[in-house]
Amino acid sequence: MGEQNTPSTAINIDELSERLGGDNELLSQVIALFEDSYPQLLNEIDEAILHRDAEGLRRSAHTLKGMVSNLGAQTLAQAAYELEEMGQKAIFDGIELKTDSLKKLVSQFRTALREVRFPD
Repeated sequence: MGEQNTPSTAINIDELSERLGGDNELLSQVIALFEDSYPQLLNEIDEAILHRDAEGLRRSAHTLKGMVSNLGAQTLAQAAYELEEMGQKAIFDGIELKTDSLKKLVSQFRTALREVRFPD
């Protein structure tokens, strides 16, 4: 599991290519949309944790999960799902570790996403 920061494990490129029809222009648009959206979602997650807002945590983690799942990031989607479940159950014990892990996965995913190019 030491190779989580490689593109092949951060992103399922075959799945992403299938979803986007191998279209690099569409890929660029999707990357830009993700880059515009994820900081707000992470901020919402942090705010929900700070205020112990279980529903806000669930909702923001769910949105992030859907976004990254559609981009072929299964490991990141799983981490977001775990936060979503914690929000649904109003569990905040250990949430900081989960959030730190999620943010590291987001960073790895962003790096990998910038390297993705479909064959012409």
